Amino acid sequence: MAWLTIAVLWFAALQAPSVPVIDGKVDDAEWAGATTAALTGGGTVRILPRGEFVYVAVHGPRAGLASLCAAKGGVVRILHASAAVGEARYERGVSTWKQTSAFDFKLRDAPRAGRSPTSPEYADYLRAAGWVANSSAAGSPDREFQVRADAIDALGVTFLATSEPMSLSYWPATIADDCTSTPIAQGYLPASASFDPSTWHRLNRSR
Repeated sequence: MAWLTIAVLWFAALQAPSVPVIDGKVDDAEWAGATTAALTGGGTVRILPRGEFVYVAVHGPRAGLASLCAAKGGVVRILHASAAVGEARYERGVSTWKQTSAFDFKLRDAPRAGRSPTSPEYADYLRAAGWVANSSAAGSPDREFQVRADAIDALGVTFLATSEPMSLSYWPATIADDCTSTPIAQGYLPASASFDPSTWHRLNRSR
């Protein structure tokens, strides 16, 4: 019966949905089934729930950097992908949100120094932080994120095009708070900010 077991496992593997590889190459086949939307200001975003993770692909209109505003309860995490990746946190106070941790950048892309993050380093960061994204010193307009779905209730997406004139794109269009502020998108975080996750995208984890 061993051959039957092998055949069943092989068939199940063929039927299992594929998941994107976080490498900054947004391939239509690996993102099949994703919800796709236009960014206000130019560009597109794809959202793909898969198992315990949600995958997000951001395509900006020009070279730049991307960030996710990820809300869970009274905490907002800024997941930032530029030449390195890093996370900062805000916690809800009485009248505003207070920064409780600053960026600690990892996975720095430094091709001039002959150093770029490796696949095992990306995997280690994902295990430790619960999310990962591709870094790009060249400011790739394509950014891919993988985030634990149970750590997010609401999501805001931004892409900052860094060539002149600098411009910010975002999604969903209903965002009306500091998730779309240029300093936060750049990584220059104020000590306090205003967030309203009720205006962000609510995650559907049914797939």
